[in-house]
Amino acid sequence: MKALVTGGHGFIGSFLVERLLKEGVQVRCLVRKTSDLRWIRHLNVELVIGDLTEAETLPEAVKGVDVVYHNAGAIKAKTKDAFFSINTHGTVDLAKAVSLHAPNVQRFVYISSVAAVGPGSGDRQATENTPCFPISAYGQSKRSAEEILEKEFSHLPYTIIRPSIVYGPRDEHFLTFFKFARFGWFPIPYPYERYYSIVHVLDLVEGIVLAAASPSAVKQTYILCNEEFYTFENLAQCLTKPFGKNPHFIRIPKIALEAVALFGDAYSWLTKRDMMISRLKLPELSATSWVFSPKKAQAQLSFQPKIPLVQGAHETVAWYRKNNYL
Repeated sequence: MKALVTGGHGFIGSFLVERLLKEGVQVRCLVRKTSDLRWIRHLNVELVIGDLTEAETLPEAVKGVDVVYHNAGAIKAKTKDAFFSINTHGTVDLAKAVSLHAPNVQRFVYISSVAAVGPGSGDRQATENTPCFPISAYGQSKRSAEEILEKEFSHLPYTIIRPSIVYGPRDEHFLTFFKFARFGWFPIPYPYERYYSIVHVLDLVEGIVLAAASPSAVKQTYILCNEEFYTFENLAQCLTKPFGKNPHFIRIPKIALEAVALFGDAYSWLTKRDMMISRLKLPELSATSWVFSPKKAQAQLSFQPKIPLVQGAHETVAWYRKNNYL
C-alpha cells in the first residue's frame, strides 16, 4: 500500500504520516522547496517537490499511489483569492491529477474543516446534514472544494473529513491559548457567551485512517471532534489545569477585536507574512458557536476519541515545555 500525504510535514500531516508508517504503508509526501521538514526529516518517506498552485507538479506526486490524504491547505492568507487558489483550485487540480494519473486509486481523503459548515447558534450541535453557510473566506474556499468534489468528481472514491478545532503537540496556532493559560488570564472577544468543539490531533488521525479504510465511507462526509463541547470558560479551566491556575477573563469589546484584526492586516502587509488574526478571519473570531456532533463517525466508523481535554492539555503542555515553546 502506498499513500500520498499532502501537508505531511505540518502539524496534523506529520502525525498522520507517522501513523501510516506504523501500519506498514509506504508514504510519499508532497512538499514545497521551502517546506519546514523538521517533523518528518527523520522518517522513511519519499519526498516529491511540488505545489498545489502549480498543477504541472502534481502528476508525479500521485502516480502509483493507492490512497491520497489531501491534508494541505491555507488556514491564513492575505486575500480571499489566496484562500481559493490553494484550498479550492489546488484541491481540484489534485483531484484532476489523480483522475488522470492514478485512475485506480482506492480513496481520496479530503481534509476540509467545520468552517465549511459555518457557525451555529448557542449550544446546538451541527451535523453533516446541517446546511452550510460558511462566513469566512477560509470556510468558503473549503466548502467550494467540497462542492466541486461532490459534483464533478463522482467517479473518484472520495471521503470528506471536517475536523473541529484541533490541538496537540507540534501545533503553533493553539499554542497561543496555552500561553494565556500559563498566566491564567484569557481575553474573551465580544459577544462573550461562546461554545466550542475540539479534538486532539491523535484522535483526529485515528478518525481519518478509519474513514480511509471503510468501504461505506466512499462519497461520505464526517465531522470529527470530541462528543463533549465547551463554553469558553470551561475550555479555559481545562487549559489552565496543567499550570495549577484558575482562569480569569478580560472582556474584549467588538471595536477592540476589529482593531486587532486591522493591526494583523497591517503587520501582514509590512512583514509579508500571513496572520491568523485578520479582517478575513474576523467573522470566524466573532462567531460564538462552533459546536458539532461526531455521531455519524461514531456510528459508521466506530470513531471514539480516547484523549479527554484535560489529559490532552497536560500532555501538550509537557511537550511544549520540553521543546521550549513555553
